[in-house]
Amino acid sequence: RSPGTGLYDNLQKYNLPQAEAIFDIDYFRETPEAFCALAKEMWPDNFKPTPTHHFIKLLENKGVLSRCYTQNIDTLERAAGISSELVVEAHGSFAGAHCIECGAAYPQDWVKKQVRECRALHARPGKPA
Repeated sequence: RSPGTGLYDNLQKYNLPQAEAIFDIDYFRETPEAFCALAKEMWPDNFKPTPTHHFIKLLENKGVLSRCYTQNIDTLERAAGISSELVVEAHGSFAGAHCIECGAAYPQDWVKKQVRECRALHARPGKPA
């Protein structure tokens, strides 16, 4: 939420009723296009782990990392090789998703395809949305 650079400060292009709408489930159900466009921009493939991510991995390698807490959803900790058992993603992540209707889990690759095509995220894999 940093002025000028924060996520919420850079959502004007989505023409939202308010910035928080991009993550509101009711708004998503009615207008998924804004979320899909943002998710495409933020998808983990678009970014690489930083030196800090690699430093945290080094701490794990040395046996001194008990847990890695993050508020980021980009999965860059996983990309740096930090064991997923040690990573706590406070706001979830792009690592996978669950159906908003039935709770079924879906893998990242399937979700990525749905987001790129801005298709429903509640269809069973292999079946039309």
